[in-house]
Order: sequence, then C-alpha cells, then structure tokens
Amino acid sequence: DLILLDWMMPGISGIDVLKILHQDRQTADIPVIMLTAKAQQKERELGLSVGARTYLVKPFSPLELMAMVQEMLG
Repeated sequence: DLILLDWMMPGISGIDVLKILHQDRQTADIPVIMLTAKAQQKERELGLSVGARTYLVKPFSPLELMAMVQEMLG
C-alpha cells in the first residue's frame, strides 16, 4: 500500500529504486515516502521529481511519520 524508502542504502540508492518502481506498471502507483538525511533543496527536488510523494528529512519524529502515512493511506 505504501513504501518507506531511504535514499542511502548499500548497493543501490533510493533514487534508483524509485526509477525502477516507476518503470513497472505494477508498482508505479504505489505511494513512496522518501526518508533521508539529505536536506538540500536540490536533493528534495530530485526525490520528488523521480516519484516520491513526499520527503521526510532525518531526524524526524515518529509521530510526524505516522501522520504522513495516515494521510497517504487515508
């Protein structure tokens, strides 16, 4: 129903995962929340431009994350 995706992962970046997800019709419409320590505006724009629905910068409040998840799935 929803994907929580970190930008920085071993082996493949979250950006590359987003690109792969959006190329496949079965996964293209799954909402993605990008979780990352990358807080620069250009990085935020990149994450959103490749398909993240929203972008949450670490550290973040668990309540903030839960609110985002509920809003997307609501």
